[in-house]
Amino acid sequence: MSVWIILFWAGLAVIVYSYLGYPALLLLLNRLAPKESLADWNSKLPMVSLVIAAYNEEKVINDKIKDSLEIDYPEGLFEVIVASDGSNDGTNRIVKAWRQRDKRVRLLELKRGGKSSAINKAMEHAKGAVIVFSDANTVYTPGAVKRLVRRFGPNVGCVCGRLIYRNTEKAASGRGEGLYWRYETFLKKLESRLGFIAGANGAIYAIRGELFEELSPGTINDDLVISMRIVKKGYRSIYEGEAIAYEDVAPDMESEFRRHVRDGAGHYIAAMDLIGLLNPLLGIRSLIYLSHRVLRWAVPFIMIMMLAANLMMMGAPFYRMLLLPHLAFYIMAMAGLAVLKTRPWPLPFLVYAPFYFCNLNLALLFGFFKVLTGSQGPAWERTERL
Repeated sequence: MSVWIILFWAGLAVIVYSYLGYPALLLLLNRLAPKESLADWNSKLPMVSLVIAAYNEEKVINDKIKDSLEIDYPEGLFEVIVASDGSNDGTNRIVKAWRQRDKRVRLLELKRGGKSSAINKAMEHAKGAVIVFSDANTVYTPGAVKRLVRRFGPNVGCVCGRLIYRNTEKAASGRGEGLYWRYETFLKKLESRLGFIAGANGAIYAIRGELFEELSPGTINDDLVISMRIVKKGYRSIYEGEAIAYEDVAPDMESEFRRHVRDGAGHYIAAMDLIGLLNPLLGIRSLIYLSHRVLRWAVPFIMIMMLAANLMMMGAPFYRMLLLPHLAFYIMAMAGLAVLKTRPWPLPFLVYAPFYFCNLNLALLFGFFKVLTGSQGPAWERTERL
């Protein structure tokens, strides 16, 4: 058998498993796994520190602090720490004004060092037994923090809430993000019932403070690294769908694509930090991490390999015929991009699905090369939202 045939079908098998086979496997494992007992929920309310890493967030930080102080949690057990990563707009001034009115608000004025550096500094000052991490542009429902905290039963080290994207302007970027996010949320629910989700969402998640490990300076996807380090230690990382936060979508596809590129770079950096999770002796923890994360990160390179293999096998009638739908998939993706630039949503599914799939994987590929060339630094720029 030709090596090209092996590469082609092995690559296709990995992609199909990553996006379809893995969810099917989770459904099967959920049927076999014992039902989660709600009796393990934590009934006591510990001290909570809400940590917000911010850079030039003057447009949203006032509303964020107001929203945070309206969270349903005892005042004496709650603090808000804004770690300002070298902000040079009005962010610091706004936070200082809040500090004068409410001593639960604390400002750390830091030199520009990136989000991971800001989080490290915030953790040095945090008083909470439970740390809740949030973004400056995220709005929590009043009961969200209590919902997170009360899931810290025996051996639970991380609890991730539910992020809902708001798309009031019906932007095409938001339509895509919303569909993909619902798929990811579905996976998180299934993984949570098995005890380990494949990474928390930085907009709304909580950890036991004593489990935090200092982040390396180059870390980009801090939420993934922090939560998966906890999983690696053997603690459970679960999903709480009733702890809800809202966030507006990016105003256009270009802004969303840049965010995905940065996230993609962060994935490949995190892969080295979390390499120990690939140890098969870790059982379900390793399976979830490999299936949901690592194989996904390999897909851009598999797509290139499959196309090359298909072209190399054009001499065989079957593979020459197979090349037509193969190329048609990419043509439909480019058609989706062209249509989006000339008219708004909706797109037909047969155009939209190839476009969004290719868009995500192209961002991953760009992110990989940014890491390879050293052009992706730890500092970040805020993404404009609708």
